[in-house]
This record gives sequence, C-alpha cells and structure tokens, in this order.
Amino acid sequence: MSVFLVIFVGVLLQSKCSIAEDVPEILNNGTSLDTEDNDIAHITCSSRADPPPVIRWEKKGVEVKDRDEGVAILSRSNASLEESHLFVAVTSNERRGEYICIATNEKGISKQAFLITGKSKGLSRVDIAAIGISVGITLFLSLAIGFFLWRGTRNKNLAKRRERIRTISENSAQVNGALIEESQSPPKEGRNGVRKPKKNVTTV
Repeated sequence: MSVFLVIFVGVLLQSKCSIAEDVPEILNNGTSLDTEDNDIAHITCSSRADPPPVIRWEKKGVEVKDRDEGVAILSRSNASLEESHLFVAVTSNERRGEYICIATNEKGISKQAFLITGKSKGLSRVDIAAIGISVGITLFLSLAIGFFLWRGTRNKNLAKRRERIRTISENSAQVNGALIEESQSPPKEGRNGVRKPKKNVTTV
C-alpha cells in the first residue's frame, strides 16, 4: 500500500512539473538600468519551456527588431533554454523607457518588463536651444514693457509741461491785455472839463 502511494505521489509531482515546464517561464527578474547619454544598455531575457519558447521584445506595444535604429538583438538556444540579449544605444530619452520581453510557445505566453532610465550628464542641444529661446523671449518682453512704460511716462511729463506753458501763456495774455486797456483808456476830465494828462512819476 505504501509503495503504491509513493508511486502515485511521484506520478502526480511529475505531471505537475511537466505542466509547469510546458508554459514558458522567464528566469530573469525585471531590472531598471540607470544610463547616461551614449551608453549601451544591455538587457538579458532567459526563458525555459517545452517546447522551447520564442522570445521577442516590445516597447509601447510596438515590436522591437534587430534591424531597428540603435538596437541589436542576439539570441542563444540551449535545449529548452532560450536567451535573448537586447542592446540599446541610449542616445536620447526616446531610447529610454520600458521594454517588454515576451516568451511564447504552443502552451502559453509569459512577459517580463525591463526599464531603461537615467539622467544625462548635461543639457542636450535641444534643451539648450529651448532655454536660449525662452531667455530671448523674456528679455524681449522685458525691454518692450520697459520701453512702453518709459514712453508713457515721457508723454505724461510732456503733457504736464505743455499744460503749464499754456497756463503761463494765458496768464501772460491776460496781464498784457489789461495793461494795453489801461494804456489806451482816455485821460480823466478835471473840474473845468479839461482833461488832465497823466503824470509820469520818476522815482530817483
């Protein structure tokens, strides 16, 4: 009875192992690679199954192929073990991101995500150009605002000056008019009807 039980357990375990081996199993854990500009990111994806799996790569739902620009893929086979090595030339942030390793065979499919991240050593040309344009626009707007403020203040001061000149002119005209009227007015008559001429008083 015990011998039968051992045989039954062995058969059960063997069947479970064979079922587990039929579905592709990815042996690598998802890693995050910190890269700098002009680095070469190397990602390895290994999968084991029976029948042997086929490994491919995707990024944002689009298949990554060996002939893509800045990408190289090398594959190795060893019995039921498949390896795929992905090389990515990190020349810009567009090459960074999440790359998905997909292992498939007749029994199923498995996926594993790998992330390429990093920071650049310095600003890229695009960033420098964007900063330069922003600084130029800011400087132009500052100069334009300063010019219009100066022009408005200048016009305001000119208007005040013209107003003062006009006021002075009007006052001078009134004084001159009064003097002219006074000089043209006839001399006053005396008691005998004789007009008394104006006396010029000379002060010493």
